[in-house]
Amino acid sequence: MPTPKTKKIHQPLIQYVGIIAATATALPAFSQNETLALEEVLVTAERREGSLQDVPLAVSAFDANEIDRRQSFNVKDIVNNVPNLIGANNVGQGTATTVFLRGVGTTESIVTVDTAMGFYLDDVYIARQGVNNFSLYDVERVEVLRGPQGTLYGRNTNAGAIKVVTTKPQDENAFSGELSYGEFDRVNVKGMANVVLQEDRLFLRFNALSQTGDGYVDNSILNKKVNDLDFSGWRAGLRWLPSDTVEVLMTADDSSSDQNGVYALNVLTGIPDDLFQSSSVTDIFNESETDGLSLTVNWDISETLSFQSITADRTTFQKWDLDLSDSPIPIFELYTINDSDQFSQEFKFSGTAADGRLQYSAGVFYFDEDSYSFIGDRFFSGGLLGREYRVDVESIAAYFDGTYDLTDSLSLVLGGRYTRDKKSIDIEAAVGVPVGFSIDGGIPTWNSATLNALGTPTELEFNDFTPKIGLKYAFNDDLDGYITFTEGYRAGGWAARTNDPSQVLPFDPEIIESLAIGFKASLMDGRARINSEYFFYDYQDLFNSATDPDTGNFAVFTNDAKVQGLEVEATIRVSETLDIFGFAAISDGEYKNVDPAVGAALGDELQRLPESSFKVGLTNIWPLNGGSQIRLNADYQYTEDHFTDPQNTDLGKSGDIGLVSASLGWESADDRFSVSVSCRNCTDEEYNTATLAFAPFGFVSIYPGEPQTWLVTLRARTN
Repeated sequence: MPTPKTKKIHQPLIQYVGIIAATATALPAFSQNETLALEEVLVTAERREGSLQDVPLAVSAFDANEIDRRQSFNVKDIVNNVPNLIGANNVGQGTATTVFLRGVGTTESIVTVDTAMGFYLDDVYIARQGVNNFSLYDVERVEVLRGPQGTLYGRNTNAGAIKVVTTKPQDENAFSGELSYGEFDRVNVKGMANVVLQEDRLFLRFNALSQTGDGYVDNSILNKKVNDLDFSGWRAGLRWLPSDTVEVLMTADDSSSDQNGVYALNVLTGIPDDLFQSSSVTDIFNESETDGLSLTVNWDISETLSFQSITADRTTFQKWDLDLSDSPIPIFELYTINDSDQFSQEFKFSGTAADGRLQYSAGVFYFDEDSYSFIGDRFFSGGLLGREYRVDVESIAAYFDGTYDLTDSLSLVLGGRYTRDKKSIDIEAAVGVPVGFSIDGGIPTWNSATLNALGTPTELEFNDFTPKIGLKYAFNDDLDGYITFTEGYRAGGWAARTNDPSQVLPFDPEIIESLAIGFKASLMDGRARINSEYFFYDYQDLFNSATDPDTGNFAVFTNDAKVQGLEVEATIRVSETLDIFGFAAISDGEYKNVDPAVGAALGDELQRLPESSFKVGLTNIWPLNGGSQIRLNADYQYTEDHFTDPQNTDLGKSGDIGLVSASLGWESADDRFSVSVSCRNCTDEEYNTATLAFAPFGFVSIYPGEPQTWLVTLRARTN
């Protein structure tokens, strides 16, 4: 018999399927109203361009206008617009974004553990989450693919994939600039130049930005505001069209941040009314930089076959000193360097076959990553316990994903990916290390030979095949439905954030078997778009590590879980001047087959999986004389109270979260100039985004979400 929580999922599902099925047979044939119909949304979720309404999977897509209207300045801001997606800064790190989608994710940033969400910049996979909070300036669109993406996006996309698609160099000269000033003396300066070097053949695009500002947390010990902001970056693209069928795109980017990190709040003795305070005596810092080069070649071999090559090289560097205990006498400080170099090469073919009945994408992917990391633990201002890690990863995969039209209405969805991962690790550890970022000067204690003597392998190899199969059915021109079975794969590794060599343990890959039932509808003469999906996960070998909240003992565990939920997204054009949008989501997850040896360090509920959440918003335009206009954007988002740590500590709850955001602006008739004033978290809601529970050592630290902020922005551009 299902539990009450399970009923809460299944009963809406049954009602939902019945309503959709009735709608499919009852929808009248509306005459088209071109002036009020919503714009078609094109996505590349299947690694080939297609309409959002035709793709048989759950995708949230945002073009440049939507990114601006929803005040999504970076990747972390996008998460507030996607059902069942929870995201925040990783503990203490302003440039690292931790995301959990449908309860799947990881907060671990050590180089021996891979991420659960795939991040992609122009189809280049980003392996490390340390510097993944990319700016969304001069971006064409962002796509969030919800659910395991085991075929086309492969390894480490158990939760899903976030794709940032930047704007290509265009065939006309254009310039734009933006200046913003806001609360906490925040100053943003952005600029873009697009230059035609050779008509119809060669184009250059360059953008740059700088973001600075004071902190919003009051540190009474240091007598200053902390959690400041100091970020800068640039991106350049060169686009060459040597013929009508070939496109060559070369891009380069670099961004860096130098801030004093993100301060925690120790709530061991209770949660205060004001979360934006700190008692840490440590002047912490967080430095980071990432840069990349990529070469993409697109070749239309024929009308039915295209070829793409993506060659990319990226580096990611982080260095930080964090006080995780928020104490006048530091209980626990963490010193870290993460330095990773990655190279990837992908060859992909896509097109149509069988007289156009088959649409497909197929290819091979190679990935190589070399990482160095130093981790130093410092307790009560003593000497460091230091470890140096060197991890090498090599991965190769082959994949196919296609849709075959069995009839005019029914299509078969079929795909698969074979992945082989090889990993090796080398560790050196020392005690009494002088405060710094190296084990030099310390007393060696153990190394990789110690692990081998304990029977711990220092080389791992994983091979996995992830299938995909399903059916897609067009009830009519305005309603599609689909049912799919998909597997996701996240590579195994080592649990190595420990000073005890006996606790450096290998773990197997995570596997998610996902069943999805979805419907995509265009209603009201194309003025309404409603997309929905029910999902069920069989989550196998879920990896996590935590401390026992009662004893402080370190525990590593892999358990099974099941997760299910229902998501609905909608956009409705009420009139020529008013759009409303929103989403609603319910979910439920629980562990199964929990090992009693680690049960004390693991709560009953999956972390960062709220049972319900929703968002509703609007965009309204008031035309003015002369053709200019006033635009209002406003939205409200509710997220139910949930746990932000795997131990499910009471102090680790997020609290019910209700966030209001709004902007009001004037836009010129020729769309060249605009001025706006905006606010985020307008009602100054206080809530928790992350928790470190070390009660036996004297602290339970939480990281509150950002407070109320306002911003005034001026924009100018050429036509």
